Amino acid sequence: MYKIGIIGSGPERLDDRGKVRRSIGRLVDHLAIQYGEDSVVFSVEAKIGIGLWTAEECIDREYKYHLFLPYSLEDTCEHWYEDQQRMLKNQYDRMYSLTICNQKYTHKALIDSSNFIVVYWAGNKAEKVCKAIKYAFEHNKIVLDGFNDLRLMTNQDVRKNRKIWKKK
Repeated sequence: MYKIGIIGSGPERLDDRGKVRRSIGRLVDHLAIQYGEDSVVFSVEAKIGIGLWTAEECIDREYKYHLFLPYSLEDTCEHWYEDQQRMLKNQYDRMYSLTICNQKYTHKALIDSSNFIVVYWAGNKAEKVCKAIKYAFEHNKIVLDGFNDLRLMTNQDVRKNRKIWKKK
């Protein structure tokens, strides 16, 4: 079984959300074909943006996904909009497996349980995503760039404060 972690910047940091969602759809299809639909589980965090979008794409395609919740279901989405709450509750009902852990350790738990990580990172060094990438490197995990055709990320990519997703 391959466990593939998918994490990313919040939607407020992404220029073209529609393009990112289409990219996630292509990504999960590509990885499911490459590793076999029955042999892959996508690990996603219950967070507005990349996490919820990835789980939705998995549901649409009937792929397995492991959901990481920072709190109980009710506490996680307590201050979300109603449509976001419904989306998470649907994902909760249809998940393959679940981990509930403190919000401070969600990325670490997701990374530790994954064979490799795909990152949609907007390039802000202050973000939790940047810290998660560094954590993955420190723990010898392969990190692939979701914005750039699964290009292998290195320490150099994290050191540069650059905008990965360019407007076209």
